[in-house]
Amino acid sequence: MNHQSPSQQVFPSQSKRECRAYERTLSVLSALAETSTLALGEITARVANAARRGLDFEHLNLLLMDEEQSALMPLEHNPEVKLSVGQGLWGWVAQHGAPLNVADVSQDPRHVVVPSLWPPDVRSALIAPLMVGDRLIGVIDVASSRPHAFDADDQRLVTIIGQQLAVTIDNARLYQETERRLREVSTLYQLAQQMNTSLDVQEMLDSIVHSLKRTMGCRGCSIALLDAVDNALEICASAGIDSKWHRDFKLQLGEGIAGRVALEGTPVYVADALQLDDFIFFDPTVRSLLTVPLSIKQRVIGTLTVDSDQPNAFSAADERLLTIAATQVAIAIENARLYASLEQRAQNLAQAYAELKIADRLKDELVQNVSHELRTPLTFLKGYVELLLEEEAGPLNAEQKKYLEILSEKTDTLTQLVNNIMSLQYAEQVLEQKGPISLTQLARRAVRGCMATARKNNINLVEDLPPDLPPVSGDEGKLLQVFNNLLGNAIKFSPDGGEITVTLEDAGPMVQVSVSDQGIGIPKDKQGHIFEKFYQVDGSIRRRFGGAGLGLAIVKHIVEAHQGQVWVESDLGQGSTFYFTLPKYQKREKSG
Repeated sequence: MNHQSPSQQVFPSQSKRECRAYERTLSVLSALAETSTLALGEITARVANAARRGLDFEHLNLLLMDEEQSALMPLEHNPEVKLSVGQGLWGWVAQHGAPLNVADVSQDPRHVVVPSLWPPDVRSALIAPLMVGDRLIGVIDVASSRPHAFDADDQRLVTIIGQQLAVTIDNARLYQETERRLREVSTLYQLAQQMNTSLDVQEMLDSIVHSLKRTMGCRGCSIALLDAVDNALEICASAGIDSKWHRDFKLQLGEGIAGRVALEGTPVYVADALQLDDFIFFDPTVRSLLTVPLSIKQRVIGTLTVDSDQPNAFSAADERLLTIAATQVAIAIENARLYASLEQRAQNLAQAYAELKIADRLKDELVQNVSHELRTPLTFLKGYVELLLEEEAGPLNAEQKKYLEILSEKTDTLTQLVNNIMSLQYAEQVLEQKGPISLTQLARRAVRGCMATARKNNINLVEDLPPDLPPVSGDEGKLLQVFNNLLGNAIKFSPDGGEITVTLEDAGPMVQVSVSDQGIGIPKDKQGHIFEKFYQVDGSIRRRFGGAGLGLAIVKHIVEAHQGQVWVESDLGQGSTFYFTLPKYQKREKSG
């Protein structure tokens, strides 16, 4: 009969010693789980209490890897203790990533004395790495005044504790980092709010320094700006700084820490002012100092400084936060200055605009009056020329008739110019009467009106006009002028025997019109200017084809007054296609 216990049946090869070690490990891990915390500062004490359930030791230390300094530092921040990887027993474990059981540290050549970690009576030590995956985050040690205090089971237990502890510390660090980032974001958000609530520079800066001092828990915070006249830094806002230091602070570029930051445009951190022989003390209580530049487009306009009466008061995270804040502050200062400048400019522009409106109105009145005044004598001149050509005043010889025909032609040209100027004046006016217009009918009407001129120049006019297009919203007379101007332009620049095509298309909420010709074309670099008043591609165009350069300007003003768009596509020597779009007519619902 088998009288073995259930545990002996399941683990027949386990010794009582192995079972005790197993139970001890479970007890320690259970205690660690019960005391788990996300507060880094509490971890060392809690781990020590939990580890005492399975280990006999007198001292326990946790050293974490500072990646910025590539050194091991105690979890309880002690700036005096900093061990590089490979230095001492702790550094050896960090370098090799393996546990180390030292029976007598005084006999080990790797040992270095660090009184703040181990007192002089320490003889034996057990050190294990803290690993998260393949990444070393620190080491744990237990030490005793007795030599040979730890055995292989103890080493296994400390290694297991280290594995569990590494995850806990990593989580606590992540939590701490998340909380810090949230504080940073909250601070930056508050700064942004403060900067947006006022465009008064002094009020804004006073608010910023008090907010940063409160958030960073520093002794003092100050903003110094460069004086544009003498290039000296002067404090313009401060919190926590005695008024006499505020008043007396004045540094030239390159002088002192702030002057150096303003000159070089890079942050400077002084961990301990007492260690710098050339440190300029405006306030003797300052021990550590962090200064960052206020820069706009690589131009330094001042500095932002926080200080403390404790050494080593600021971290890389503090520098990052202050640098981001400085960027916001610099932009806010520049915006406030620009706003003050723009206010003055706006007043000047408002006055200039009022004067310009008066001048523009007077110009319009002058053009309109001159045009009207020119129309009457031109009408009389044209009438008398026609009477002479009809020989109402007597017979004419061939040469006289030729001169009068030239005079009649030039009178027509001048009359057309006056009419175009008047059309342009009316085209720029806001449309008051708009109704549903059939562009198909309007296009046919325009083509019929140009047919005689086209035939005279041996040009073929082609229509591509769908009968079922919806109406557009517009002024019939002005839209007819758009067609007439584009067709007249196409006829003017088309070669003998050429073809002009008028096309209408449905384009969603718009109707699109195109007028294509086979004329001389327009250079790419000129196409953006042809809709300007009095513009000609070059002087030879006017001499060869005539015109004052107002037709397309009138087209642009009329189309845009209808909330449409006009443009051209053209290749030199291969003709041009002018497009314009107009919104479809929308019947307004009657209000009930």
